[in-house]
Amino acid sequence: MIFVTSSEKLIKNIGQAETDKVIVHIKSIPDTKLVDLPVMDNAAEAARQVRSYIEQNTKGIVIVGGYDVVPSLQLNILSDSLLKEIEDDPESQGEEWDVDEFIVWSDDIYGDVEGDLLPELPVSRIPDGKNPSLILTALKAPLPKMQDKYGVRNIKRPFAIDVFDKVPFAAGQLLEISESCSPKTIKGQSVKGALYFMLHGHDHDATRFTGELGTKTGYFEAFDIYNVPENCQETVVFTGCCYGALIALPKADRKEPGMAVRSRTYEQSIALAFLNAGVNAFIGCTGAHYSPKIRNENFFGKPMHLSFWSNIQNGKVPAEALFEAKKEYATNIPHGLSKAIYKAIEVKILHQFTCLGIGW
Repeated sequence: MIFVTSSEKLIKNIGQAETDKVIVHIKSIPDTKLVDLPVMDNAAEAARQVRSYIEQNTKGIVIVGGYDVVPSLQLNILSDSLLKEIEDDPESQGEEWDVDEFIVWSDDIYGDVEGDLLPELPVSRIPDGKNPSLILTALKAPLPKMQDKYGVRNIKRPFAIDVFDKVPFAAGQLLEISESCSPKTIKGQSVKGALYFMLHGHDHDATRFTGELGTKTGYFEAFDIYNVPENCQETVVFTGCCYGALIALPKADRKEPGMAVRSRTYEQSIALAFLNAGVNAFIGCTGAHYSPKIRNENFFGKPMHLSFWSNIQNGKVPAEALFEAKKEYATNIPHGLSKAIYKAIEVKILHQFTCLGIGW
């Protein structure tokens, strides 16, 4: 395993003594290599330096620190050829454009050996959240046991029923529905094991996930940051929520040159709250997520969801499960869709899913 950080930047976020503890712990993990990068804000250059340490037996990359410590790639997924496909496709004309302008934060570049923006190795990131205990807790997080499972879905996303059925290993648990499930009804002891959330997330507020109303328009708050248990070890979380894994602001399409990236804390983000509570991995998107509205449809986010849990059931650890899901997903783009803009949406989904936490 290769661990990547920039101790000079980490010191500014959590302090010298605390950074020393993190470094000592990483070096104590068997069969690991630590790459301590100089201060830089160019993800492509940082990844190039990391690439020089990758060997044939390297299993994966774990980034330690937020985007201000080790930069994430501000990726425009619209290649010239894909943009031309959209412009030349009559069916794509008049379709609503992506709210993120097809620009997302992506860490895949750190596992990219061939230079094609597709990872050949699993990548995970442990954000610091300006808190040393969060990093150490995440570094020491045990693998999920998944003796229990729990989920909440948007009432208007019934496809999540099929995904939850694939979540191992416990049987009998019900997938809660947003219109009847609320922060007041969620029991903390249920939130552990294998967790699945198919709800709305919001780039400006990472402390809540919402659903919709069945017969009316509008949002219904379904899960709140205060529903995250204080201790949530041996757990993996997978979310199909917009911006569910956005650990900093601004979102990628709003980042301009010279603009500082501001990291969130575990009091400002459900994802970081879960990491601070000891989950092994939190899987989610850095931008807006897309999913089918009819149960039997299988495109946009659904194939990624299904593949991830299938890989978990087959014994893969979360970082590997997401990596394998991405490979399968990439092979099948555009999942039976004909419009070029829908193909672009799926390319975006491929790159914006990320693994937070150690994942191993």
